[in-house]
Amino acid sequence: MFVVIHSLAREYHSKDVLDMLKNIPDLTWIPGIPEKFRGLSEEHVRRSFMPKIGSFVNEKTHLVGAAPDSFSWVEQKPECILIRDQDQCGSCWAFSSVGPFSDNRCIMGRDAQRVTYSEQFMVSCDTGSDGCAGTYYLTSPQNFLKKTGVPTDKCVSYKSGATNITGKCPTTCDDKTPLVLFKSTKFEDVCTNEESIKVALTQGSVQTSFTVYTDFMYYTKGIYQHKYGFQEGGHAVTMVGYGEENGVKYWIIRNSWGPSWGEAGYFRILRGKNECKIEQACYLASV
Repeated sequence: MFVVIHSLAREYHSKDVLDMLKNIPDLTWIPGIPEKFRGLSEEHVRRSFMPKIGSFVNEKTHLVGAAPDSFSWVEQKPECILIRDQDQCGSCWAFSSVGPFSDNRCIMGRDAQRVTYSEQFMVSCDTGSDGCAGTYYLTSPQNFLKKTGVPTDKCVSYKSGATNITGKCPTTCDDKTPLVLFKSTKFEDVCTNEESIKVALTQGSVQTSFTVYTDFMYYTKGIYQHKYGFQEGGHAVTMVGYGEENGVKYWIIRNSWGPSWGEAGYFRILRGKNECKIEQACYLASV
């Protein structure tokens, strides 16, 4: 037991690993130690993602249509896109489902301006998921959005990030006023191929997930491709666009680790190769 505790307590990042990554030839991303995680233990760092995400076999929707060569909601509708921070709770599954719901209500004009909806309500109330311990299938939060819905963050604010505690499902807003819940109308797994995802992204931001390897935790900027390390867990994130740089195609991904991480809260990852299973299953919710 002592050995396990000692292992989790040691610092996550290693200078030897960083030096090795810096010496990989033709790397399309720049390794470093992100300030957000500097000096933190393995246990603390691993709270930022989940043990794993399941490969649920579900019906897929193949979208067809015209999609431009490059596209980004960060450029098209910056007022509708917001970086959030899940902090110490393994709630990426909630941020990557409620986040696009908030984005797309703004993009589609359902809200006059972007409204941040409550990740905390989903974390505490979605019984198909496991709060700060994560979720196994992303269909669970998507079903929760469709069947139950969420209030605004102003009604139920995010608290689990500071405590790593899931919390009880609230029956009223923080100020004891009644809950008003907002629902999606449907969701579709649009990950049939690269073109289908591109078409989906012209309609709104999209929830997806990927396998976290050791080297991803050294990402600072650039187009990430897995080069080194073990599977650390799974992480749910939001696709917000795509592009190409120096002949390398990429997806633009919004993370939920705050605006100081990565490329102002975002990262880019290789497109069209199902890199780290980023194109395995992804969900476009209709609002």
